[in-house]
Amino acid sequence: MFNPKGNNLLDEQLAVSGANHYIIDILTGGAASRNKTARENEEAARKHQGKIAKIQNKHNAKLDKADKENYYAMRDHTHKTNMLNWERGKQIQDYEYASQLKQYQKSQQIGQAQLGLNAQAEALGFDAEKAAIEETLLQAEFQHQASMAALQQTYDDMNFDRREQGLQMMGIRNQAAFGAMSIQNEMDRMQSQTFLQKESAMVESLIAQGVTQASGQAGKSTAKTQQSNLASLHRSLMALDTELSGKRMAASIQLAEIAADASLQAMGVGLNIERIDKALENAESEAQANLEVLDANMQSAIKQAERNVKQIRLDRQVADINTRAAMMIKPERLPYEPKPILPPERKFVKRMKVIPGFVPKAQQENLFAAGLNTIGQVVSTVATGVTAVGAIGSAGGIGAMFNNAFGGGPQQGARRALNTY
Repeated sequence: MFNPKGNNLLDEQLAVSGANHYIIDILTGGAASRNKTARENEEAARKHQGKIAKIQNKHNAKLDKADKENYYAMRDHTHKTNMLNWERGKQIQDYEYASQLKQYQKSQQIGQAQLGLNAQAEALGFDAEKAAIEETLLQAEFQHQASMAALQQTYDDMNFDRREQGLQMMGIRNQAAFGAMSIQNEMDRMQSQTFLQKESAMVESLIAQGVTQASGQAGKSTAKTQQSNLASLHRSLMALDTELSGKRMAASIQLAEIAADASLQAMGVGLNIERIDKALENAESEAQANLEVLDANMQSAIKQAERNVKQIRLDRQVADINTRAAMMIKPERLPYEPKPILPPERKFVKRMKVIPGFVPKAQQENLFAAGLNTIGQVVSTVATGVTAVGAIGSAGGIGAMFNNAFGGGPQQGARRALNTY
């Protein structure tokens, strides 16, 4: 089978001698030279790639050695640095722990002092509440004593008033009794006096009758004289009885007046005694009300003191909680960080050896096809030359053609043509 791209017998024969090569190169339009140059370039590229691979492998060997040396140097340096940092970290940790212990001790001192102040404030609050209660009790005692003293004074005044009214009642009764006795004595005296006057009148009448009888008169004149004496006696006795009866009536009226006056005065005394009793009752009610007010105030003060005591205790508890919350917790010593150790040794892998790079096989032109192409070009050139000769003849010669095309003579036209191409 014919392969126009592969080598053929003609190529092998033409490559035998250099002289023939020049001829073949002309016939193939330079394809033989290009094939030779491509083969030479391929060989040069292979040598260059081999040289590059050798240099790269040598450089990689140096890099592998440098990597090991740098790794072990850095490994030792890193381990020494880690050990220094570890020792320094231990010192810093010890210092921080000591500083935290000092802060803790200071916090405990301040906290305990604050707790003591809280207890002292609570005790002062209790003392203040106790003093307030004692002051309230003292005031209540003074007020109670004042109220009792006022009530006792009222009792004393009312007792004096009662005794005074009792004396006044006794005076009224005595006055009434003495008045009645005086009137009765006057009545007895008047009655005795009347009896004496009656006896005197009867005696005078008897004397008159005896005188009349002694005069020895007889007859009517004696009888008339006796009758006149009896009538006079009767009139005298009637007058004495009437006078006595009037005096009795007047004495009875005086006794009634004395009794009425005494009754009115006794009623006034009774009203005064009722007024005294009412005033005493009001004083007792007022004293009882004052005692109830004092007791209520005392109970209120005690309850308020109890609330204050509870609030003081609550404030102390809150203050203690806040104080304890602000106090530091005792620090704990942490263990040191693990001592640095060397890491596992690195496994080195040598760099892969570089092989020469791939060089593509030189592309060879088919000399037979190139010869045919050259022949075709020659034939085309000859035909073009024939046509050109005809055109030159038509133009009046070569000189005229150059003058027409480029201006100037043939040499100048040729230079311009070359410069143009």
